Formats: sequence, C-alpha cells, structure tokens
Amino acid sequence: MRIPIDLAVPPLLTESEHHALLWRVNRLRSMELPELTSRAVEACRHLVLAGSRSNVRHRRGRYLESATCPLTHSISGIIEKVTDQDKAPTIATASEWLDHRVSFFALRDASLGDSIDWHCDYSSGVIGPKKYSALINYRDANRVGDVKYIWELNRLQHLVLLALASVWTGVEAYDKEIQSQTASWHRQNPFMVGLNWKSPLEAAMRLISWALVNFVNPKWSRVFHDEFADTLYQHQYFISKFYSKHSSANNHLIGEMAGLYVASVIWPHFRESRSWRAFARQKLIEECLRQVEADGVGKERATEYQLFILEFFILAGALGGVVGDPFPGEYWQRIGRMAVFLAGISDRNGNLPIFGDGDSAQVVSLPGATQERVQSLVRACQSNNDGNGKNGRQDLRSQLLLWGQKPEEIPLPSLPKLEQELQAFPQGGYYVLTDRRGADNEVMIVFDAGSLGLAPLYAHGHADALSFWLSYGGHEFLIDPGTYCYYTHDAWRAYFRGTAAHNTLRIDGVDQSVTAGRFLWRHIARSHAEHVENSNEFVGVKGFHDGYQRLPDPVIHRRDMRLYKKTRMLVITDFIECKGSHDVEIFFHFSEQCEVRQNAPDSFTALNGDRRLRVRLDSRFESKLYRGSEEPIAGWVSRTFGVKEPSFTIAARTKINGSTQFMSEIKLL
Repeated sequence: MRIPIDLAVPPLLTESEHHALLWRVNRLRSMELPELTSRAVEACRHLVLAGSRSNVRHRRGRYLESATCPLTHSISGIIEKVTDQDKAPTIATASEWLDHRVSFFALRDASLGDSIDWHCDYSSGVIGPKKYSALINYRDANRVGDVKYIWELNRLQHLVLLALASVWTGVEAYDKEIQSQTASWHRQNPFMVGLNWKSPLEAAMRLISWALVNFVNPKWSRVFHDEFADTLYQHQYFISKFYSKHSSANNHLIGEMAGLYVASVIWPHFRESRSWRAFARQKLIEECLRQVEADGVGKERATEYQLFILEFFILAGALGGVVGDPFPGEYWQRIGRMAVFLAGISDRNGNLPIFGDGDSAQVVSLPGATQERVQSLVRACQSNNDGNGKNGRQDLRSQLLLWGQKPEEIPLPSLPKLEQELQAFPQGGYYVLTDRRGADNEVMIVFDAGSLGLAPLYAHGHADALSFWLSYGGHEFLIDPGTYCYYTHDAWRAYFRGTAAHNTLRIDGVDQSVTAGRFLWRHIARSHAEHVENSNEFVGVKGFHDGYQRLPDPVIHRRDMRLYKKTRMLVITDFIECKGSHDVEIFFHFSEQCEVRQNAPDSFTALNGDRRLRVRLDSRFESKLYRGSEEPIAGWVSRTFGVKEPSFTIAARTKINGSTQFMSEIKLL
C-alpha cells in the first residue's frame, strides 16, 4: 500500500545536512588506511590538547634568551628607493586601514567599526563561534558565515602595508595601528579558540605577515619578543602538530611549512625552533619536487595556486640563502621551471589563463593587478638568464619575497628561452600555440590537455579537459571564467568548476568528471596530448579525454587545434566517437572586455580594444549568445574571489547519432 504524499514521514536530515553527510562519505572513500589512522591520532591529540591548552600557553617559558635572529639586515634602506608612483597605492591602502575601511573580495570600502571583531564575516555580519576550534564546522555558512572572509582578514597582511607606510611617511599612526591590531588579535583569539585556530595555513600566513613587518622595520623585533612571544610560539606549535597530511597535502602544506620555516628563522628563541626549522625546510624541498611537475606545472592544475606556492618557495628559499641555510639546486631548478611556465602562458601584456580554482591568495599582498604580480615573479626568477643580472628594475614585491636581495643573488640556474611558435609543457599537459610572439599583433592559444589535478582529491581542478584560452594583440578574447566562490552558493560553485564554464564540449548535459563535494571529484576524466606538430603551414596539437566513457553509451572526445600561419586562422576539429545518440554542446567564453555580436546563425564577431576576431561554428549547431544569465547560469567571469561580472558566452547545441566530427573556425581580423 502506498502512503499518500501528505502523510509521508518528514526527512530526518535537512538538505544541507544531507549534502554534508554525502560529502563525509565520499571523503572517507578517498582515504586509505594510513590516512584514517593518522586522522584518528590527530583527533586524540585534539582531545588531549582541549584539556591542556594552558600548558601550551605557558610553554613559552622554554625560551632561549641567548638565541638571536640570524637575519642581520632590514629592507628599510632598499624600500626608501621605491618611486613615489609605486609608493602611492600602498600608502593609500594603508591609510584606509587606519580608518578600519577595507576592500577585499566583494567588500568595497567596507567599515570594520571602531573595534575590529576578528571572528566576524563582514560580508554577511555572521560572527563565528568562540569554542574549541576542532569542534567548529567551518563549512556551515549559517553558523560561521563565509569563512573565507574571516580568514582573509585574519591573515593580517595589511600590517605589512602599514609598516611600509610608516617607513615611507614617518607618520606614527601607522605603527600605533600595527600595535593596536596585533594586541587586539591576541586578546580575541586565545589559543585554539575560534575559527582562526582552525587552519594551520592561516596560522602560517599570520607568521609571515608578522615576520615581514619585523623585516620592514626592525624596531618591531623587540615588541614581538617582549609582548607576543606566546602567540608566536602557539602558532608554530599548532602548525607542527596539525599540518596538512596525506590527501590534504596540497598548497596548504607548502604554505604551512613556509610559515613555520620563516618563523623559526626570524624568532629562533624556543627549544623547538631548530627542529621546526629543519623539519619545515625538508618538507618544503620534498613538496617542491612532489607537487610540481618537471616542466614547472603545478600538479593542482590551478594557475592562481601555482602563483601562490611559487611565492612560498621563493620566500623560504631566499631566506635560507640570507641566513646561511641554502636550499639545494634541484629546489631552485624547479622554481625556475615554474617561472618559465608562467612566462610561457602569458601574452605580451602579462595576461594569462586562470585554469582551475583560485581564491585571490597572495603571500605578499600588495595593491596591483594579477599581470603585475606574474611579471614580478617571472622577473625575480629569470634575472640570471642574460648573464649579467640586469633584466630590469626590481619591484617591491620581489624585494620583500627575496628579503632585500637582488635577483641575481638567488642561485637560479640558467633557464631555456621560450619558443616562438610552439611551447610544450608535456608533463603538465599544456601546449602554447603562438604566432609573432611579443609583437603588437601577437596571437596566443593555450590548450589544456592536462590531468584534472592533484590526486586523490583533485580538489582545485576544474572539468575543463581540451579547453583553450586565446589572446590577440595582448588582449584576452577567449578565457577561463575563474572560480567565484567556495563555501557558499553551491549552484555557482558547481557552474564555475563545471564543463559548461570552459571552452570545450559537453556531452548529455553532464560534466566530464563527477563532483563528490566542493573540493572532491570522482570518476576522473583522463586527458593527454596525442600529437604535436609545427610545420611550415601550421602549428597544432591534438588531445584526447575519456571522461564520458562512464555514460551508458561510452563517448571519447578528441580535439585537434591548428593555428595556420599564413591565414592566421585557428581551426578546431572535434571528434566524438560513440555508437548511440547524444546531446552535444560547445562553449566559447569571452573576456568581459569583449563586445560580441551575432552576424548569422553560425557566425559571431568579437571586439576588444583595437582587435577583432570572427568565430564560425559548424552549421549543425543551434547557437545562443548569453551575457549575465542566471537561468540558465551562463555568461559570467570572476577575476576576483567573491566577485562575478557579466561577459559574453556562445553556447551551441545539437544532437548526434553515432560518431561525428565538428569544425569551428576563429579568424583574426
């Protein structure tokens, strides 16, 4: 007998609780026995620590007064040489912090009030719970708000801006604000209480911020020594006990070890300092080689996280050189390769594709565009390539990352120069097709035939196999739309990491890989390049992925990309191998700077600045142009975490029955 709908027993779990339960089940499936054992041990450690926090708080009594920081110089003399033009945005931002007005993520000139609440998500007004940190579910937006906003504020990176402004202007108010905010943070965040003791990475970011304040102006050394030694100790103790392990050992582990290394060098006053320093150094070397391919591509397959970990590696390695604790040549070789990759996928104006996840994270957070940051890192890593170390000015970011050293003092090996027409990064799976590289009418295509990301979670990968990015004349045309959000707006999270948000094909309305959580994928699409060619006629690459082999009627997608040199036309041929009927969609996502018009059912023209191109689709597709659509979600780009803007997207659809081939053409005008 069927029970009428209105008499059915109500569900035991809410929708959010159901999603949380499914995530936990899927997360457990991704763990092997050693990780399960490790997490059980860590849980026991939390139980012990919850009842003995006072013991840790007082362990700063094991303080070695004779130990001194081996960093004997500051950057103050160097930064005084920074031009007024470069100082202005930093001083302006620091001045806003004096008034407790901030701009990050979606917040714009937002007031934090007279007294900053370090537990508040100022985007929603939700205040996080003040209980033992391990008991807080930071993914529950109803109880904690968007934790990214809390953590971004609590990285305290703005204190470095205040320190710089103080040195440049001599205004005492900046120093008073550093003192006031550090004391306020210390009072509001007792050890292991609240969200700010949830993530070891966030503790590491604070340590780096305080270390850079100390470096910019050495007078802070005595203040930290006398007033905040317990906080410095607790941060390092927390990282050493709860650093990321096993399947969670991604960019977080690199950041945690960089913070632990920097802090143990700058404040070597604790009995554990020497062991912490040695441990962090060894882990950084191991992770540099483990998490970065031999060709310089980060295994997370996420451009912004590649920038993030590169900054960590440079910061720690450069500090080691300054204090007589040099990192090995293979470490610097891999760093150099990372910079070559970033240079290789950047156009003449510094634009580059933002593949995979990104949350706008920086190790040294300065005002400026992503392009400036990329160019700064590339300059810092490639200054030795001309043999005389004079490849242009040294900017403020690299001065801070290098601890005041000149780039030519860093032991980077000579690195290969970029190819003019075809640049291959085979381990990473990226291929760059170019014509007239560096010229005013340069064209660049970056093709993605790489893996989804770092196994086993593939946490920051997007379902973007065989997608591509196109720049013409230093203007972005076809782009990767970004990330937008992590812990809130599940529909938007699913869209931005899904196949429909990338310049590739989608079959039967489903993603190439199957999501099992906000930072977890299952049924992973395997992708690789099958053929690469550079002939007199064209430069090209052909790739493959098997993500749709899981369908009842299995599908293989192959894509051939050819940039013809004489006509300057990109021809895209998609091969779909199957036996049955399928819905097929193809997407083209344009920069928000582009104006796009439909000229005919299968023809579109895009304009960006003084450059134009025409997209012609296979006539069997029925196409539609979207811009800022919420139903369906289409036509968006997110350049900054938490912020999305309307942009044009072409979405074209058709049905097939059996194996089919489609051809699209992009003509540069």
